[in-house]
Amino acid sequence: MICKNCEQNFNGNYCSNCGQNSNVRKVDYKYLINEIPNSIFQINRGFLFTLKELFTRPGHSIREFLEGKRKNHFKPLAFIIFTSTLYVLAHYFIGNQTFIDDAISGYKTGGKVENSDLINWISKNQTYVILILVPFFSLASYLAFLKSKYNYFEHLVLNIYITGQQMFIYFIFSFIFDRNSYLILLPLLLGMAFNFWTYIQFFNKKSTFKKMLLIVLTYIIFLILIIMGMIVISIAIKTLE
Repeated sequence: MICKNCEQNFNGNYCSNCGQNSNVRKVDYKYLINEIPNSIFQINRGFLFTLKELFTRPGHSIREFLEGKRKNHFKPLAFIIFTSTLYVLAHYFIGNQTFIDDAISGYKTGGKVENSDLINWISKNQTYVILILVPFFSLASYLAFLKSKYNYFEHLVLNIYITGQQMFIYFIFSFIFDRNSYLILLPLLLGMAFNFWTYIQFFNKKSTFKKMLLIVLTYIIFLILIIMGMIVISIAIKTLE
């Protein structure tokens, strides 16, 4: 059989030279229907598998991914982009505020609003904001769990998966229409509980009590980093004005 991609002779289901599937179908509506979930979202395998694993055994699943069991997992960056975009779009179509909108509204209500351009950018680019915050939280977890065997980039993957799953949890609760209800706090509490649960599973060589303390330390370091970042941005904006 001759490969239609590299014109190499081969036997079997995949080309031994370039790896292309031997079953190359004519492009038609059936091809496009199959390729949308297979190539873009991997809904039939990767995404749903990752979603299930993160709901049932998140820490163990992410640790296995870092150790090399990656074939069935949805790629971490694609996962967080998809779930965070799903969350933000759901709120806009429904007409509810996201938790970022709620934070901005509270900030504006609390007093004089400075750096309105930055606030407006945050409001209009919430998916990017979520992606920007993950490296800071990963730095915080790396510093808190410095004695663990994982480097910063492994912490980054860990927190990308956690944040992506949190976005899906928030998406599920995006259909709460009573914004004055205490139910709007439930997804945030569940998201934080999910973070604790994942860390407790992931760092399996430490005692639960020590892990709880280090998770709290992670949040403290994260808040310090965010405050420092906001101060730096404010100084930079004032300097450029």
